[in-house]
Amino acid sequence: MSRAFVKEDDAEFANIRDSNARSKETLEWLRIQEKKLDFLLNDPKGQAIDAEKREKWIKDTEQAIKQTKQEMGI
Repeated sequence: MSRAFVKEDDAEFANIRDSNARSKETLEWLRIQEKKLDFLLNDPKGQAIDAEKREKWIKDTEQAIKQTKQEMGI
């Protein structure tokens, strides 16, 4: 096939596409972290975890969520 009929992606479009992909991945990660936090706080199985370990996970997860939201401007 002739390259005359193939549209080449320019650098700007590629950067936008990559940025969108990273944003989607970050939002998915954030959703998972929020679900994890909800499990640790509200689910009986989450509350059955060793108290010290559970509190550390809650603290770390809350901090990660807060930092990610700040970075994304949410």
